[in-house]
Amino acid sequence: MDKKWNPEEYNNFDMTLEECRRVFDAIENLVIVDADGNIKYLSPNMYFMIEAYNKRPVPKTVVGKHVNEVHHVSKITNALKSGKPIKNCFYFSSDVTNIARIEPLYDGDKLVGAIDYDIFTNGQDLNDFLEKLEEYSGKGLLNFKDTFHSMYDSSKKNAPIKYSITDFIGQSAAARQIRQQIANLSESSSTVLISGKTGCGKEVVAHSIHNTSRRCKNPLIAVNCAAIPESLVESEFFGYEEGSFTGAQKGGKSGLFELANHGTLFLDEVDQLPYHIQPKLLRVLQEKEVTRIGGTPTPVDVRVIAATNKDLWQMVLDDKFREDLYYRLNVMEIQIPPLAERKEDIPLLVDHQLQKINQEAATSVKHISKEVMELFLRYDWPGNVRELNNLLERSVILCQEDTLKPEHLGTFVSKVLDSQVELMLTEEAPLEQIRMRAEANAIQKALELTAGNRSKTAEMLKISRTSLYDKLRKYHLL
Repeated sequence: MDKKWNPEEYNNFDMTLEECRRVFDAIENLVIVDADGNIKYLSPNMYFMIEAYNKRPVPKTVVGKHVNEVHHVSKITNALKSGKPIKNCFYFSSDVTNIARIEPLYDGDKLVGAIDYDIFTNGQDLNDFLEKLEEYSGKGLLNFKDTFHSMYDSSKKNAPIKYSITDFIGQSAAARQIRQQIANLSESSSTVLISGKTGCGKEVVAHSIHNTSRRCKNPLIAVNCAAIPESLVESEFFGYEEGSFTGAQKGGKSGLFELANHGTLFLDEVDQLPYHIQPKLLRVLQEKEVTRIGGTPTPVDVRVIAATNKDLWQMVLDDKFREDLYYRLNVMEIQIPPLAERKEDIPLLVDHQLQKINQEAATSVKHISKEVMELFLRYDWPGNVRELNNLLERSVILCQEDTLKPEHLGTFVSKVLDSQVELMLTEEAPLEQIRMRAEANAIQKALELTAGNRSKTAEMLKISRTSLYDKLRKYHLL
């Protein structure tokens, strides 16, 4: 069709500025520029990606800056120069070979700007697409071109992308620093030690390091050191030759180092490694060769990333971990702070997890109430991000409304209130006064969270309305 589409001829638009903004924010990896290449809009998730590329923080205000100042990877300027769309622009990002579409924008015959967006948001999206193509191909419904065959074969050789640098969510100084460290390690093959409390994101960081490095097209082999029986650790790590011991399988077996050759070996809970295995692991790291049980040395090229939730140096002082192995693992270190030390990231983490839950299973919950967010910000999260994600998943299942409210959080509300009580044992505050003060404080907080609704307050505190009124009179809260 040669006739140009004239939007003025059609009545097909009735959206406010705020509605347009919500649509744009829902499209990940979107860049919009004017005719001079100055940014008019940038998707929120692009900040994380660009930080990884540029290896420096991105200013919060990018509107008005030239796209090349902020995102030099984008080829959107090519469309501005030619005035023609780029339908299939292949590029290598932080976690996968992706495909972008770049379209020039016209006002009549005048070029006024361009948009750039990715067809696939991340590596898992691409893998899912290729799996679907294979399914249809097997049914004889599709005939692939060589390009898709090649892409599919390539994806099959690699482990599916589990996490990339954009999955470490947060805009706190700590979150930015960790993404910066991940980006800095992309050109290195040094061993890395990741330390942090349980549930703070050590696995996310380990996968992100691998997926931003040159090894990303080779396997990442992850192993939980605590899950391997001590009697099998040596054969699992280093493999064995046929006939090397009774019960050895025919043909022998490759160990984890051989399986991870040219890629990355992730040792989670490395503090659980048996002491007698540690010198053998040290030798592999130093000599870059592995010896199967009953075999001869074989060269390997493996990057090791280790993670622990323990104080590994204290274990060295207690003679529970070898000092020489500690230094060999700790060439580069990333310390992940607990969630309690980066609470400003909680709103972003909540929004990200809610979107993920809604993608995996359609739910009615679209928003988090102000009262719930206040509870989240008060709590210290001993289980860190994992505890937050688990609470959200459980609460969303229980909620049959579009907004998550305190009454959907179950016993979590009481847990928060208990954590806020300050027990000050003084001569002026004997035990009974402390108990009364704590009870009055809990009732006051519950009233605030329910906007003064006494029925909901009684339900939240797990007491009857009669008991609540008695206590309100007792503590002069009526």
